[in-house]
Amino acid sequence: MKNIKSKLKIILPIILLGIILVSGLVIKNHKNSSKSVYGEKTRVEQKQDSKDTKKQIDKKTNEKNEEKKQEDKEKKEESAKKDDKDKSKEEKDKKEASASDSKKEDVKNDKSSENQSKKVAVNKPSNSTKNTKSKKKPLNNKQVSVYMRVEGYNGTIVPRQKVTTGIFDLNPYLGRASGSSATPSKGWGVERFKEPTVAHALVKLLESKGYHHGSGYDFQDYGWGLYIAMINGDREFDHRNTSGWMYRVGNVLPNIGCQGKPIKGGEEILWYFGAYGFDTLVTEMKVDKRSVGVGKPITITLNGIKNDINTWKEFREPAKNATIYVNGKPYCNGSKKAITDAHGRVTIKFNKKGTYTLSAERINSKNLKDIVRPLPVTIKVN
Repeated sequence: MKNIKSKLKIILPIILLGIILVSGLVIKNHKNSSKSVYGEKTRVEQKQDSKDTKKQIDKKTNEKNEEKKQEDKEKKEESAKKDDKDKSKEEKDKKEASASDSKKEDVKNDKSSENQSKKVAVNKPSNSTKNTKSKKKPLNNKQVSVYMRVEGYNGTIVPRQKVTTGIFDLNPYLGRASGSSATPSKGWGVERFKEPTVAHALVKLLESKGYHHGSGYDFQDYGWGLYIAMINGDREFDHRNTSGWMYRVGNVLPNIGCQGKPIKGGEEILWYFGAYGFDTLVTEMKVDKRSVGVGKPITITLNGIKNDINTWKEFREPAKNATIYVNGKPYCNGSKKAITDAHGRVTIKFNKKGTYTLSAERINSKNLKDIVRPLPVTIKVN
């Protein structure tokens, strides 16, 4: 029995030690297994986190790329706009340079034409109209004919005659305005006119008779209109502060500048220098006979026309105290001159056969001529 107890004392510790060893191995295996599972889980989570991070990085990269593309697109559009703007500016500069060169060339041609006109003798016909035509063609190239005469203060400058004209560039025939009402001018080329005007007819007439811009006449550009300041030495404000050039169409005084009065053809146009402006009488002469025998009487009637400057109303009155001229000299029957009475009438006769041209003048108490000579009347004495 003692032996058995002695053996148990030895065996039990060994068994207990074995149990402890086995338990330790079990615990160790369990820990290793847990670590393996935890590590696998950690690796999976890390892998998932890596994927998510990569997605975020890719997303940010894509967003940056899109932003960069948008910026590049905007830069290209701005660059294109700038190029278009630069190109537009360059084309504009070229056009302005071309226009400036054209203007300089026109000015050069105008000056050349003016200098050439000054060199030509006053009594020779001018070709300046032909040489200084506008480069632009008029919309209406119709030619019309009118009848015009020019009466100066001391005598007839151009007798009544036919003038044929169309639209042409007036700029070469114009000078700078001398009055204070002048405004900047846009020029008076063919593009400014739809029809020929009284201004075109006057320039055509004067140039054809050897009167040239700057010497024979002074046609001034006021911007808003054109104004004749001088013809053949008769200049505005000569004699009185009301003195100046005026014109009538069909014996009617227009209320517009000559550049604004179109002509249709067949009109009777009178240009005259009036010492008394609107108060200057424009006269008409009538005779009871145009053909008479020697010694037979002829009755002459002289009437005057004028307009009120404020109302433009026309007034007619007898041109009394006017001296009758025959062939450019005062008519005398012996020592007696033929002077119109209070009714503007006078009777004369001729003692010789021939053809006689009648006209009239009047000098007032201030020694100034205050009427415009009438259109001459021709009398044949048989």
